[in-house]
Amino acid sequence: MIGSLDHLIYEAANDAITDGAETITQAHLDAVLLDGAAVAQFQPHRPGNDR
Repeated sequence: MIGSLDHLIYEAANDAITDGAETITQAHLDAVLLDGAAVAQFQPHRPGNDR
């Protein structure tokens, strides 16, 4: 999944440079569309489902 992380940081950094922030923020990270490998690995924690 290192490729997924690389893509996320690369896109967020480019957005931060483009908008002048020069700092990656949560908004920059949230704006990046994740690839299929990253989405497949994400399992949100839901209270009560700790089996």
